[in-house]
Amino acid sequence: MAELLLTWLPVAVTVAFAIVTLWRLGAEKRARERLENKLQAMETVLKSARQRHDSLAKQFNELRAGSMGMSKKLAELSTSVDELLEKQIELDMHDSGSRLYSRASKMVDLGADVDELMQECDLPKAEAELLLNLRKRQAANQQR
Repeated sequence: MAELLLTWLPVAVTVAFAIVTLWRLGAEKRARERLENKLQAMETVLKSARQRHDSLAKQFNELRAGSMGMSKKLAELSTSVDELLEKQIELDMHDSGSRLYSRASKMVDLGADVDELMQECDLPKAEAELLLNLRKRQAANQQR
C-alpha cells in the first residue's frame, strides 16, 4: 500500500497542482475581465468628457466672439449717444430764445402789454414793442 501511495502521490500532487493552477488562472482571467470592463467604462466616460469639453469650448468661443461684437456695438452706440447729447444741448441753447419769444407771443395774444412782456420774458423794451407791433399787424392781416 505504501508503494501504491508512493505511485499515486506524485499523480495526486500533479492533479492538485493542476487544479490550483487552473483555479488561479480562472481567478486571474475573471480579474482581468473585470479590469478590462472597468477600463472600457473609463474610456467611455473619458470619451464623453472629451466630447463635452469640445462642445463647451466651442460654446465659450462663440460667446466670447459675441461678447466682443456686443462690446464693439456698445462702444459705437455710446459714441452715437454722446453725439446726440451734444446736438441736443446745442439745440436747447438755440431753442431757449425761441421759447421765450413763443411765450411772449402767446402773452401778446392774451392781451399782455409791453411792461408785462419785459418783466415775464426778460425782453428788452424795443423787442417787446416790436413783438407787440408784429402780432398786432398779423392779427390785422388775418381779419382782412
